[in-house]
Amino acid sequence: MTTFHELDTDTFTTLAVGDGGPAAIAELQRAQLSRHLLLIGNLLREWPGAPAERDAIGEVLDRARDADPDRFAEVVGAPLVGSWSGIATRALGQGIADPSDFGQLAGIAAVAAAACGVPADLAVPVRNGVASVPGLGALSAGDAPVRLIADGGRLTTDVGGRRVLLSGDGDVPGLQRVRDLTAPSVRIALDDVDPYRHGHHAPPANRLDDADFEQWDKLFGEAWGLLTRRLPGRAAELAAGLRTLVPLQTDSRAARSATIKYAFGVFGLTLPPSAAEFAVTMVHEFQHSKLSAILDLTPMTDPHDTSRHFAPWRTDPRPLAGLLQGVYAFVGVADSWRGLRLEPEIAEEATRKFAEARINVAEGLRSVEASGSLLPDGVRLVRGLRERTDELLAEPLPDEVVHAAELALGDTLRQWRERNPAAAG
Repeated sequence: MTTFHELDTDTFTTLAVGDGGPAAIAELQRAQLSRHLLLIGNLLREWPGAPAERDAIGEVLDRARDADPDRFAEVVGAPLVGSWSGIATRALGQGIADPSDFGQLAGIAAVAAAACGVPADLAVPVRNGVASVPGLGALSAGDAPVRLIADGGRLTTDVGGRRVLLSGDGDVPGLQRVRDLTAPSVRIALDDVDPYRHGHHAPPANRLDDADFEQWDKLFGEAWGLLTRRLPGRAAELAAGLRTLVPLQTDSRAARSATIKYAFGVFGLTLPPSAAEFAVTMVHEFQHSKLSAILDLTPMTDPHDTSRHFAPWRTDPRPLAGLLQGVYAFVGVADSWRGLRLEPEIAEEATRKFAEARINVAEGLRSVEASGSLLPDGVRLVRGLRERTDELLAEPLPDEVVHAAELALGDTLRQWRERNPAAAG
């Protein structure tokens, strides 16, 4: 059974100003688990294969959930399970679902069974010679069939009749494990093998070599140090809700990052240029995850509104819903640069970027407020964002920094009008 979720007044108010905290994040996670289960239920009903296969997977999921609901939630509520369920559901609706899209659920069920201490023995799909072990890694199989076997809390793979223990942290021949970025009191997966990690505006990177992974891990540790020193509330929130990062392929353009709306607690990014940018990017993208999760519970804008708006952080005209997403994310960005001003080595950069981010938020929020297309909970959200934005604008800054930010915004608006004369008119 799934549960109907709604945010109580205090939780909504805290989230509306751009904060949240671990308790609010836990509530959003519970709602996302229900969403995953609803989509899984629909995929089981539409199962294209043998009914016995479908029934076996469904039974394993039910027994795992009954045996240990918390561990079950960790596996089935994982961000990339959300990514898979969204991709598979859309493919089903478009009539292009592949049997392996459904088969991914067998791997999820087997991993959940091992985590919850119940037995399972399920065949999993092999794509291009590789079998996915969700949350754990990718297993080279060649042309051999693969089964995942849970027994006594351990997970074993059977590849063409050869069994290998997957549980534990040791090396397993043919298994590319999902590796963790680590810092004191936090571990976040850097998943470069899951077959459903795509969907960002840039393709995911292929498996990182050890040197590249160590570079990511080092920079993450430095970024996490900045967060815990200067933004402890944000660090606590991220520790509670950010579970996975997906490295994206790089090109000649600047660093990029993106969040998928149906995958709470994961986002894709290229390696940021600095620890400060890494820290701010984590806050920025997790803001998108939070608002997307809130929008799963309650609508904010009139779906019939067709207006387009100027967003200082984009070159294209934005629909109202997209503009609201940007405002919510950049409230977090501005708040982060404000906190990082206390870090001596980057104080000047942080002050400049704080000034730019807060005036951009104010400009975007003004358009949202004037739209006339906010639904009741959208009005409540925007009221909280106005409270936080006014607080950011009240922060004293050097006159020359404020003036430079105003000039930059004016130049951005001019260029946007030149590119988008119809929307500007």
